[in-house]
Amino acid sequence: MLAGSSASVPASGRPRQAMLRRAVSTAYYAMFHALCQSNADTLVGPSPSGPDIELWLDTYRTLDHRAAKNRLTSYISLRQDLTLRDFARTFGSMQEQRINADYDPIARFVRSQVMTFISRAEAATRAFCNVPAQTRRSLAVHLLVRRRS
Repeated sequence: MLAGSSASVPASGRPRQAMLRRAVSTAYYAMFHALCQSNADTLVGPSPSGPDIELWLDTYRTLDHRAAKNRLTSYISLRQDLTLRDFARTFGSMQEQRINADYDPIARFVRSQVMTFISRAEAATRAFCNVPAQTRRSLAVHLLVRRRS
């Protein structure tokens, strides 16, 4: 463990900043990976095996974090789906919080705030996973395919 590390829970029971930061980051990455899996599952097929596994992995790994946020925002501006709107807004907010948690040394988090972030991310992701496959396929194409101008 690094000197001065705050990775453990102090005797008072309050989580240290490192734990809270990690929780924020993990909540965002859970949303990001749900989106990546949805893209691969809807475009290649769930539970790929054999030669499809490489295609599935390539599709899963194609999404870029910044592009995901920007393209999600542009996609929902064209649609009325409230579940996707909530997912996109939560995704964008969680991405910003993840950047703060991972890269801003003076950012501070409190347990209740982090618990709210986690709850929102879980709810938005759960709802997103229940969106019809055809809608998620359309979103996957929008996220991954670049149109020429």
